[in-house]
Amino acid sequence: MKSQTSRSLKAVSMLAVIALASCASSLKAPSSAPNLVSKPEQASTTNAPAKEVVPRPLLIKSAEISLQVKSIEEVTKAISALIKQQQGDILELQDFRSGNSDMEQSVFLRLRVPQERLDLMIDAIAQLGIVKGRAIKAEDVSTQLVDLQARLKNLRQTEVQLQGILQQTGSVGDVLKVTQELSRVREEIEQIDAQFTNLKNQVAYSTIQVRLLSAISTIAPQSDLGTQLQNTWNSAANSFTVVSIGLLKLAIWLLVYCPYWLIPLAIYLFLRHRHRQLAQASKPDSNVSSD
Repeated sequence: MKSQTSRSLKAVSMLAVIALASCASSLKAPSSAPNLVSKPEQASTTNAPAKEVVPRPLLIKSAEISLQVKSIEEVTKAISALIKQQQGDILELQDFRSGNSDMEQSVFLRLRVPQERLDLMIDAIAQLGIVKGRAIKAEDVSTQLVDLQARLKNLRQTEVQLQGILQQTGSVGDVLKVTQELSRVREEIEQIDAQFTNLKNQVAYSTIQVRLLSAISTIAPQSDLGTQLQNTWNSAANSFTVVSIGLLKLAIWLLVYCPYWLIPLAIYLFLRHRHRQLAQASKPDSNVSSD
């Protein structure tokens, strides 16, 4: 009984030591992490001093380019052919074109190509039209990758140690504790491994955002004489229709507001008629007085 109790206490103490070791190794991961880049080759001659080779940084690159083109349809097909040739993919395509030829038409594409072919792809796209804007961005993730790789190595070592403890412990309580810790370590390994894989994919493939703009013609095309006469006739007929409708509307308004202008008109006509009657009545009197 005492031997079983001592073995349980020993297993618990080993578990605590491993947990502390995994925490400490995670904090010191960058210093103990292996290099992701290959070591520099040794000098070919023993006498020549070895030159220190600075490893290239691991970058996540992205680019943007805006083009003015004559035919959006043809340039879109050309870009599709280019992206297949460079072993890339079209991740997104948005068509903002409308039926109105007087408005600027545009198409947006988001591409993905291997990073070593990014510059070649940008130069090839720039040849398809007039470049209106161009930009390239890069983010150094070397430290993040080294840190994640070191944490993965330490966590996998902890996983192996916990599996060894799980085979040695005998009590149910110890087995449950070791199992819970092993499950936590494995979950953390999966999360970090997913982050590490995602960063490596972003380093390996670069994204390109392409916006195609159609050129708008500022000079109206000249039409023949028959078309011009037809357009003039249509304009005149349309103007006649508009004027006729306007006069009809005016007549309706005058008819509706007739009480406001008929009464003053009636008063004016009455006064005018009365004035004429008075003028005619005054004429005989003037003739008699002259005789």
